Amino acid sequence: MKRGGLLILRGLLWLTAILIALKLRLIVVGESQSSAGDGIQYYQLSQVLRLEHRFAYSPGAPLTFTRLPGYPLFLAMLAPERPIALATRLIMATRANALLDVGSALVVAAMASRLGMGMLAQLLGFGAVVVSPPLFMLSTFGLSESLVTFLLTLTVYLALRVKDAPTSAHKRRSAIAAGILLGLSQLIRVDALLVIPSLLMLFGLLQGSWRKRLSLMGLCLGLAALTFAPWPLRNLRLFRATYAGGVPWIDQEGVPLRLGMMRWYQTWATGRQDGEGFDLFLVARHAPLPPSRPNVITPVMYEDERERQRLAALFDKYCREGLSPAVDQQFYRLAWQRFKRRPFRILVELPLVRLKTLWSPMPPYEMGINSTLLRLPEERERWDRFGSLLLLLSVAGACFALSEPHKRRWVLALVLIPIVRSVAFVYLHPIPLQRYFVEAMPVMLLFSGYALAWPIDRLRELLSVLVNRSSTSEPSF
Repeated sequence: MKRGGLLILRGLLWLTAILIALKLRLIVVGESQSSAGDGIQYYQLSQVLRLEHRFAYSPGAPLTFTRLPGYPLFLAMLAPERPIALATRLIMATRANALLDVGSALVVAAMASRLGMGMLAQLLGFGAVVVSPPLFMLSTFGLSESLVTFLLTLTVYLALRVKDAPTSAHKRRSAIAAGILLGLSQLIRVDALLVIPSLLMLFGLLQGSWRKRLSLMGLCLGLAALTFAPWPLRNLRLFRATYAGGVPWIDQEGVPLRLGMMRWYQTWATGRQDGEGFDLFLVARHAPLPPSRPNVITPVMYEDERERQRLAALFDKYCREGLSPAVDQQFYRLAWQRFKRRPFRILVELPLVRLKTLWSPMPPYEMGINSTLLRLPEERERWDRFGSLLLLLSVAGACFALSEPHKRRWVLALVLIPIVRSVAFVYLHPIPLQRYFVEAMPVMLLFSGYALAWPIDRLRELLSVLVNRSSTSEPSF
């Protein structure tokens, strides 16, 4: 077939794949929409932004700094200039999520092309992102993950594209675009910063002098800082503090909560047991924590009877005072004493267990969706196993790509994204569920396609060699 015919065939194949992916994802979000607690706050902030052009949780309420403004602003841009119900907002948000996830899948295919992977690997990587359970489940919620995942995946692609840019001007333009997108991503989720090591490595691998490479790094990071700067500057002017990352823990009204209890959680929690986050859930709603209530104090929280009694007294005090300075200080003190007794467990053993949590499917009560098409929630366990299989294929595909010298350095730079994210979150959060890993998933799933395409390509090469040898061999007598 002539080259023109092949290009038309490829175009039709990609158009078919995109249309099927869009149809599938739109059906899924049409069957199920959920807000979650965070989603309700995003809805409230976007309503006030759209109607009053103020960043507050309700009309006339004081301005706030406790959440980053990127996702509420995105939702406000989708909305008409009139109040809309939460259900209507969720329909709009989840449809946008479906489109953004298909966009992430296309960027993954473009990355595979930049790495010299064939069309089969590109299509399989595209498909893996579309059918990845954590990604399609999260897309049914009015949350920020789909947007920030698309922006970060595109940011990394732009940095990767620099290696093939024909001129210095093209390289600079890609670095500028990557920096702006990185800054926008930071306005949505502060953990977007975790892709920076990968970006620096991608720029550092370029040919040419270090002066040029450092110039591209500075251009990218400088534009990211400039794009992000209005947020901390606004907070500094209004609140006399930058609050660059929002607030780590807030209640349902958006009010900051003291972090002593969270630090105590980091001395024992892993996310491997159901209900570990029960107390945090109640505290965020200012509900009481009576020690006699089931699941408030569990054996994993203490090491002996003396510590259990101390916890019971502390929870009684919380029931009377809430997270008062005195209660907060006692949680900090308890966390510090546990750290002094078991530093190796807290710094090494627990993070390793949390790493398993981060890479494992979430418990059934997290991100639950209803879908007739996908037979959910009835088939949730099978979908979870399928998601784990995709991650295992991704690891295998990354190993195959690392075995090829001309790909190795670029693959290492991309693999750095899930590695850095994994290491960071096992220390940043006491219960790092898989939803905290989804921003790295598209780049990881890129290699799932290569895990299947690589053996096929090697087999085809082997058969080609055997055929050539057979055709050139002399007949024997």
